[in-house]
Amino acid sequence: MWGSTPQAADLWKSIRDKDIPVKVCNFLWKCLHGCYKISEYWLKIPSYETRGLCLLCGEIESMSHILIECPHSPFIATIWPLAECLWSMCGSNWPTLSFGIILGASCTDFHHNGKKLKGDNRLFKTLALESAHLIWKLRCDWVINKGMPESIPSNDEIHNRWVHAVNLRLKFDHLQTDVQCYGSKALKQDLVLQTW
Repeated sequence: MWGSTPQAADLWKSIRDKDIPVKVCNFLWKCLHGCYKISEYWLKIPSYETRGLCLLCGEIESMSHILIECPHSPFIATIWPLAECLWSMCGSNWPTLSFGIILGASCTDFHHNGKKLKGDNRLFKTLALESAHLIWKLRCDWVINKGMPESIPSNDEIHNRWVHAVNLRLKFDHLQTDVQCYGSKALKQDLVLQTW
């Protein structure tokens, strides 16, 4: 997307970024290692093969399928347009998402006239990772509840969960600018303003 592929060491360092919440770091780490019990994991176990298929469309359920590819997923259909809408308010075009771009969201490299856009990089990282993590959580909640079509959350509920997740990140960014509490580890107010 930015003309070069990040080095493996940079990618592994990026999932320990201080701007990423611990739960999202764990999610990224498990995605990169293939730790989640989806797709091929179930296809190898006799009598459990159906657990490896998407309950919405019947395709093999990979992490990429869950996060961006399933054409019938209400989570994808609601959450990614919300992220794109918020991103468009900063005046940039939303990139075409792929599984690799989501996993490498911490390695983003938005530039304008040769100058790195720290706020845009931070906002994209926040939106991409929070949205992907929320899609995963909502999908897991739904599958655990037997995966019945009537138990899928409504679009309004999905919308509200996403707004809550993004507002929570904004609130934590605001709180972390307090120099009295965080001292030298406090976020710079300019960076938070550039981000949001």
